[in-house]
Amino acid sequence: MKTEIPDYYQYSLNLNEKEYKLLVSFQNWLPQDIIDCHAHSCQPENVHKIDDSLMKHMMTTFPVFTLDQSYAEQELLYPNKNIRTLRFAHAFRGIDHKSSNAFLLKNKKSFDAIALYGIPDDIDYTNSELRSGNYVGLKMYYQYFNPPSKVIYDFFKPEILEEAQNLDIPIILHLPKIVTECLDDVIQTVKDFPRLKMVLAHLGLPHYPIPGLFEAYKKLSKFEQIFMDTSLIPSLDVTYLAIKTFGINRIMYGSDEPYNLIKSKVYNNPDLGQRLITEYPYHWVDWDEHEKYKQYAVDIVHIHWQVLSAIKASIEKMPLNVREDAKQKIFYSNAKELFRFS
Repeated sequence: MKTEIPDYYQYSLNLNEKEYKLLVSFQNWLPQDIIDCHAHSCQPENVHKIDDSLMKHMMTTFPVFTLDQSYAEQELLYPNKNIRTLRFAHAFRGIDHKSSNAFLLKNKKSFDAIALYGIPDDIDYTNSELRSGNYVGLKMYYQYFNPPSKVIYDFFKPEILEEAQNLDIPIILHLPKIVTECLDDVIQTVKDFPRLKMVLAHLGLPHYPIPGLFEAYKKLSKFEQIFMDTSLIPSLDVTYLAIKTFGINRIMYGSDEPYNLIKSKVYNNPDLGQRLITEYPYHWVDWDEHEKYKQYAVDIVHIHWQVLSAIKASIEKMPLNVREDAKQKIFYSNAKELFRFS
């Protein structure tokens, strides 16, 4: 890859005083066994070309994130814990996803599992790989295309969903729009494929409470095949609403590694909606916007700690006699059962 991208990895490994205190606190609170059901990886040789529009997106912060980097990060953030990970290739366009799939299968550690990154415009390849028996999940992404897809069937082709349903392989669905804006699309997909297990990544994308969110969650919770992961959602209110609506059996911990290493805050931009503000000059930062809203860029920690804090606070709002069960299910048991970790 010839695109010059600053290396933020070393910066991300330097914990500030607040982050170190959070690490110690969560070391005592987290269960011993954890499954992270949402983690990306990409070797240098699999990154071909990143277009200009993607360079403005935070998803290109770590265009390369190797397995070695991942295991080092996990040792830092979860010291002395047993971490198992559902891994899949970087999702955005410009990646050699077929080679990335092959590399992850060959080089993963025995306690991890791999979700296939499906190729929307190569149905034969995707379905053949699903039938191989090597994968426990299927990930596809609306940013595979340029312009990005706007509806689910544009990037999760029905022929592929049919195969996943027949094989009982859950899909990991990053919605093309926030859940309140594509609720009908999700419901239609579930109705068309009633036996297909579906994990809505990022709790459906609301980084803070928005109008209509409770109603959307309530409608979706009626479909027992719908699950959610917590990746990259820092809001206590959103996380608690998801857990309360769907129950502790259908929410799973996901880190969204390596994006959990980004130090930023979510704020509501009156013109642009949900946005990130940061103290660090990541390549995707809009500095005119940053200058206008820099008052929010204080006391910033990794998104990792914000997500964990939202889960912890949500669990602590529950009755005392269910808290340990909720923690065990969200951080381990639900993902183990759904993705059939051996």
